[in-house]
Amino acid sequence: MFERFTQQARSSVVAAQEGARTLQATQILPAHVLLGAVASAEASKSPLAGILAEAGITSAALQPELLALGSATVLNEQDAEALQSIGIDLQAVRRAVEEQFGRGGTKRGGTKGSGVRGRGIPFSRGAKSVLENSLREAAAHRDGYIGAEHIVLGVIRTADPTATALISSHTNPAELATRIRNTLNRAA
Repeated sequence: MFERFTQQARSSVVAAQEGARTLQATQILPAHVLLGAVASAEASKSPLAGILAEAGITSAALQPELLALGSATVLNEQDAEALQSIGIDLQAVRRAVEEQFGRGGTKRGGTKGSGVRGRGIPFSRGAKSVLENSLREAAAHRDGYIGAEHIVLGVIRTADPTATALISSHTNPAELATRIRNTLNRAA
């Protein structure tokens, strides 16, 4: 399948991996693939970038939103107080983890020396589904290639709750899909 990817689509996948690493994710999610496609489109100044920017979907807008969604799983002070009430000192646990695994060992994705970040970040089932759906979108348009446009359509088609929420916070996903498909049809 990857042999059919355009350079922009390949850049999208690389950017998704970089985005997941930057956000300290343990796997690449559909939202990371969306972020990668947006960043790749912006870098190449493609028509897709214009469509996405018009809808308010830019890498500058998505990155903090994705970071905020991801940080919802991090323990906060209220969690620390709740744990303290049952005899668990969260700060002591964090210190012990950092002593064992080094500074930053409590962050998702591990540390550079832990081996977790040294390996490639695996694609989640949902991210794999996005790539499969991008192939379906290309086939539906009778395109002999898979571009970043097809990847964004694959994200929308997969209907991952996080990726859909990111898109929905800016525009209607169905309307965005229609605009992208219209652009693909005009290019054919």
